[in-house]
Amino acid sequence: MAEHKRPSADPIENRLEFETLISDLSSRFINLPPSEVDREIEDAQRRVCGLLGIDLAVLWQWSTAVPAVLTPTHLYYAHGELQHPEPMRQEHYPYYIQEVALAGRTVAFSSPDELPPEAAVDLEYARRLGIRSSLCLPLSVGGEPPVGALAFNTLQAQHDWPDALVTRLKLVAEVFTNALARRRHELTLRESEEVSRGTFDQAAVGIAHVGTDGRWLRVNDKLCAIVGYPREELLRLTFQDITHPDDLETDLNQVRLVLAGVIKTYSMEKRYIRKDRSLVWVNLTVSLLRTAAAEPRHFISVVEDITEHKHAEEAHRATEARLAAAADLAGLAFYEVDFEQRVAFIDDRFRDICGVPPDRERGLQPLEFWIEHLHPDDRERVMDQRRQMHDGSLERLNIEYRFLHPAHGEKWIHHVARVPRRDATGQVVVTFGVLRDITTRKRIEEERRDLSRRLIRAHEEERALLARELHDDVTQRLAVLAIEAGRAELGAQDGSQAQAMGSVREGLVRLSEDVHSLAYQLHPSVLEELGLVEALRAECERLGRQRRVDLSLELDPLSAVVGRDAALCLFRVAQEALNNVTRHAGARAASVTLKQMDGGLLLAVRDDGVGFDPASPGTRMSLGLASMRERVWLVNGTLDIESTPGRGTEIIAWVPTEGEAR
Repeated sequence: MAEHKRPSADPIENRLEFETLISDLSSRFINLPPSEVDREIEDAQRRVCGLLGIDLAVLWQWSTAVPAVLTPTHLYYAHGELQHPEPMRQEHYPYYIQEVALAGRTVAFSSPDELPPEAAVDLEYARRLGIRSSLCLPLSVGGEPPVGALAFNTLQAQHDWPDALVTRLKLVAEVFTNALARRRHELTLRESEEVSRGTFDQAAVGIAHVGTDGRWLRVNDKLCAIVGYPREELLRLTFQDITHPDDLETDLNQVRLVLAGVIKTYSMEKRYIRKDRSLVWVNLTVSLLRTAAAEPRHFISVVEDITEHKHAEEAHRATEARLAAAADLAGLAFYEVDFEQRVAFIDDRFRDICGVPPDRERGLQPLEFWIEHLHPDDRERVMDQRRQMHDGSLERLNIEYRFLHPAHGEKWIHHVARVPRRDATGQVVVTFGVLRDITTRKRIEEERRDLSRRLIRAHEEERALLARELHDDVTQRLAVLAIEAGRAELGAQDGSQAQAMGSVREGLVRLSEDVHSLAYQLHPSVLEELGLVEALRAECERLGRQRRVDLSLELDPLSAVVGRDAALCLFRVAQEALNNVTRHAGARAASVTLKQMDGGLLLAVRDDGVGFDPASPGTRMSLGLASMRERVWLVNGTLDIESTPGRGTEIIAWVPTEGEAR
């Protein structure tokens, strides 16, 4: 620590020496590197205190960590080591913080008694520190809010603060303030340049500085990768050299407008020719950096590779064109909905099929019109599948439903749709699809269904009539013949005649049983009398007695009312399936299951037999499967057949219960 110099007794000498000191300080802080500012401030504090006989100088700055707190950052003490002062807090120095650090006013006292009453709290802390006189100057320049305070204090003797001295010490405070401000600015600028340099070099898009003559001045690695040129080679070229000829004039026109000040920036999609002669599509954004004199300095170009996006757009347009052409050739109605632009495009066939009026074709109105006119009984099913397509759980919509045409009434529509584009969050951006009016086909199907239903009912009635004839007439007559043969057997005179009549009697009994079984197969009366469950149980028991197949049953009691057609359909499916098991499957075990499910009845017949290929089941089996499908279709049910050669067969039929038919 340098020896504390007592001030000279000659005021002129002191003044000249102080003026010299201030001039020297001003010159020393000009262009001072940031790393030397702290050392020079503390050295200046030492010199000022030594010249003026001041014991303590403290420079305070606002804390960046704690609000409303001044932190001591630069300190000089003339008498050896001094414990570092605590931060100046609002509760300890309310007067000083308000007057100096906030209001920017100077506070000075030669004796503590000179402080006003509102400084009582500050005075108490000053006395604890042994301060006998003090001058506190705000660190502020050009009317800006203070960034801190500079305090000069005496601890051993009182000190006067004449106006001339205060004015010169304010110059010292300004020098310190300017030095600190320049340092903050330079450090911020360096940090900004480092961030900018890092951003430039590591950006996910191409960035370049381009001269007004079109030459690349500075490029990052991403841009080199986009255009396919090494950095050194690219810097020898102009942007005109690698721009596609069809895009060059548009690009140059935009450059001219920016240079003329007509526009500040421009963006465009253009093509660059890569070094390997391939094309790359980019989204280019260009702005002009000017000098302080408003002269053009260089362009800043941001280049984003959108080649994949452009290819996807082209593929999408080609797909749409093919789809529209195919729809036109096939007589389909075509539509596209863009939820981003909130617009729906529909063609003439869509207008005709759905009856969209001209005043409902703006924005998304066609979509709203379509939703409004869905048949009430089908709307929930259609909208549910549409939601599934939108959330991605359904790849495409493929559905038939009824639509209420405003002029032509109820129509049947076959609708196929998909989602070709989503945004980054997975939300739907575009959907498109085709519609076909299948009202005529549905009418023909319904007529065919009705005809088939009537034919099957007539067939069943004929079978029932034949079964009754066999049961009530033929079997009775066979029984009479068997009784007569038995009597003849008992009245025979010799053994050969008795044996012959016995054989006739046994044959008649077997024939009667076969006729009875045939009558049951033609029309199971138990189905009408006891219901589907008991009819299935009786059929399984009958087959179990005739064939060596282990049959297991799982038949749930039926709580719902089962229509006559549905019950007969499931019985015939089970009968045909079990006949296939006993005749063709070579199975050791089979099972029959009947359950209530999804508003209907599910029948499953499984076996562990030889199985078959459902695509080519053979002529006889194919006829049986076709019969099953026809019966199930007539009651609006579904039939699934799963089989693999060597791995058995499973036939599953589902039919709606009474009142549930779709």
